[in-house]
Amino acid sequence: MTKRRIRRMSRAGLGFALVATLTLSACAAIPGSGAVQPGLTDINQAEQALQFSAFGPSAGATPEELVRGFITAARSPIDDYSVAREYLTPEYADQWDPYFGVLVWEGSRPFRQDGDAAGMLMLSVVAEVDPEGRLLLTEAGESTELRFEFTRVGDEWRISSAPAGVILDRATFDAIWSQHQVNFLGAGDRLVPDTRWFLSRAALSTEIVNALLAGPSERFELVARSGFPEGTSLTKNAVTVEDGLARVDIKGEGLNNPKAQEEMLLQLQTSLQSVSGVNRVELLIDGTPVKGKPQAVAPMTPSQVGAKLAGVQNGKFGVFTASGIEPVIGISPVVEELAGDAIALSRSKTVAAVRTKAGVHIVSQGFTAVVDSRKDALAPNVDDDLWTWSLSASAPTKMHVANASGEQHDIVIPWLEGLDVRAVGIAPGGSMIGALVDDGGKSYVLVGGILRETDGGMPTAVTPKADIELWASGEALDFDWIDQNRFVAVTLQGSAGKVTVGGPGTFPSEQGSVPEAEEIFGGGNRAQIRVLTQNGELFAPQGASGWQRVAADVEVIAKRG
Repeated sequence: MTKRRIRRMSRAGLGFALVATLTLSACAAIPGSGAVQPGLTDINQAEQALQFSAFGPSAGATPEELVRGFITAARSPIDDYSVAREYLTPEYADQWDPYFGVLVWEGSRPFRQDGDAAGMLMLSVVAEVDPEGRLLLTEAGESTELRFEFTRVGDEWRISSAPAGVILDRATFDAIWSQHQVNFLGAGDRLVPDTRWFLSRAALSTEIVNALLAGPSERFELVARSGFPEGTSLTKNAVTVEDGLARVDIKGEGLNNPKAQEEMLLQLQTSLQSVSGVNRVELLIDGTPVKGKPQAVAPMTPSQVGAKLAGVQNGKFGVFTASGIEPVIGISPVVEELAGDAIALSRSKTVAAVRTKAGVHIVSQGFTAVVDSRKDALAPNVDDDLWTWSLSASAPTKMHVANASGEQHDIVIPWLEGLDVRAVGIAPGGSMIGALVDDGGKSYVLVGGILRETDGGMPTAVTPKADIELWASGEALDFDWIDQNRFVAVTLQGSAGKVTVGGPGTFPSEQGSVPEAEEIFGGGNRAQIRVLTQNGELFAPQGASGWQRVAADVEVIAKRG
């Protein structure tokens, strides 16, 4: 799938009435067809922590004043956006759907009249939130025109047509919306986090549970499943929270299966742990508790983060420690003999992939073999199921996977067709693949899902679509995952490498620049990110956006999956 195709798809599914003065190209996965989606969860109750005052239209308001007042009033969802609906004609007030999604913008918003009964509002859109609560970034610097139409109602103008969904500036969005991980079950029953955005309000627990009941979003529907049987619903349409205890009472078919009950409880414990004021959860079926006592909410365990930095320094390969290079038993001697220029080491430290002039080698307990001899090989990866992943930049749609048992096959990645791919990475946990793409002076990161066999975790395919999850200025240099939800990319600006942290459904965060940067290591958290320069200096974060040199004479740093 070419990037142009991705752009067409991204625009086709929008509910916002965008006028094509732009080449907005943020998201690849907004469907251009398919079933009607239910829209964002009903937010009539509007018990959000931060409330905005809303005012109706003033007498004699011009069309421009109506549009600006309407957008401001839509910051308050009280009583089903009743104040915002005052700006609409009676007929359109019943049709306007504020729950379709959110358009997030920054900067100014000029308005121009388009005849007597229409007007255009121009916005610098930075992101969209789709009906499932998934945030999709848009490319910086591009603008969007929204069309509004007006009709006289008595002596006053009113809006007779407006974009579906609400329009929020970035500051307001950050104040009243928050991101949470809704966890589903992937291959081997590993948890797969699906980042969603919800209004920050008292009904947050109910909305997260409803998201679990609805199942994985489009990206993960082929990758993960929910432990909640299809058709399961809340008995009272709400999750009650009292003294830190969230009581989730459900009804439906197939709920007495002990395995399903364990899975449902695990999803609840890990998905509700980010809700302020919730520290325990109780699962009930038709009013009867599943467990003898409530269970504590908890982050995903084991935490699927990256591992310690490994690499080659002064000809020796191993894990970097305070006292020097710690060899990896059964791996280090072979890696050193191969003398490759790109290395990946599994988090278990039992399998490595090494790129040499002969191709990509797999290394395991003293054994080695060439598994991919294609030219223009990108830096390889090793996932948590100990499969090596290798890709040729000249044929980026064909990923080759192999393991130390001799099994190997190709996986087609259709959304990389025709793209200048500079780096690929498999997320910890093995449910997502990311690719850093160069686009002539700017770069972006595409993220798709990975399908695996339930037993053994063999990768079998990737999702047919991917989303652009990061835009960055400058030539693409390198990319790595930090944990299951975040990645870091480095792009060239002048002679320095700009470091940007992002993630699926997350706003990017620039982390400063490192002179002559060449490679980057994710490391599991921001403090463990490392940048390798062309002359072998290793840099670590210092303060908010600074970098300090922590090592020299480093030849290669290894990706750790």
